[in-house]
Amino acid sequence: MSRRMVMVASPPSQHLVDTHQRRIRKLRLSITDRCNLRCTYCMPTDATFMPPQHYLTVAEYATIVAELVALGVEAVRLTGGEPLLRSEFPEILAALAAVGVPDLSLTTNGLRLSSYLGVLAEYGVRRLNISLDSLDSHTFATITHGQQLEVVKGAIARAVNEGFQVKLNMVVMQGVNDHELVSMVEYAKSLGIEVRFLELMRIGYACHLPHSQFISAAAMIRQLQGHYDLQPVPRPQDATSFNFVTACGAQIGFIASESQPFCHHCSRWRLSADGVLRACLFKEAGVALRGLDAQARQEAYQQVLGMKPAIRAAEVHHAMYQIGG
Repeated sequence: MSRRMVMVASPPSQHLVDTHQRRIRKLRLSITDRCNLRCTYCMPTDATFMPPQHYLTVAEYATIVAELVALGVEAVRLTGGEPLLRSEFPEILAALAAVGVPDLSLTTNGLRLSSYLGVLAEYGVRRLNISLDSLDSHTFATITHGQQLEVVKGAIARAVNEGFQVKLNMVVMQGVNDHELVSMVEYAKSLGIEVRFLELMRIGYACHLPHSQFISAAAMIRQLQGHYDLQPVPRPQDATSFNFVTACGAQIGFIASESQPFCHHCSRWRLSADGVLRACLFKEAGVALRGLDAQARQEAYQQVLGMKPAIRAAEVHHAMYQIGG
């Protein structure tokens, strides 16, 4: 469906395998820390951001990603912040497509998505994860400090109509939006797409939220079992979600990163907008790639392999939007 011209990557001569025998196959690539929402679990209303001149350039992204693809990285997901706020987004996308990334996808809050569907299709991005924490305008505003629920829903509908593979991500919080599980399932089902319910993670700004807002995936499943016959779906070994289907056609996933961490099979690295490569979302330490020559970057990749922990920390206080959510 895309019109992109890509340089097909050669089969990797070696793979990135860490000290716990986990192969690194996926990269979360942050291209900005800025966002046009202020979700209560992500950032304060008065959040400050890095100067744009600190961002990696288009050429730097292309070089780093090309090297990682040559080392066996198969999937790159553009994240932020809100990636569609980056003014060079089309140029970054074109550069990554030219590298020959086998699987290029996007995570977005949807506010600017409608304007970018054309360029996403042009460069072969077909998979979109869209954050949607409520279908109620008041609850949406309470969580996001934004008023544009209908804009997001309109973008979701348009993306589905244009053939994109869309997944909805809902961070579920006890006493805030946990009463909307069934309505969100029905909404996603009406569009023929999957909804994934995420446990609230103890990371960054979310650490200030009361523990009472946490609800486990198991509790969510029990709630939905009162309405649906959930049939488990086989999943890849390194999948982050537990997936189910129902007889009525609903597709439901649960990301239980707090109650059931998936560290044992984690295959992900994260590159922040300013060029710090991290082995784990819950590990603040990383290696700065900016300014390194090709040989030093290869050494840095091996260094990061040794930094990936066997099991994540229980809680970290660095902001997720600053390293790529």
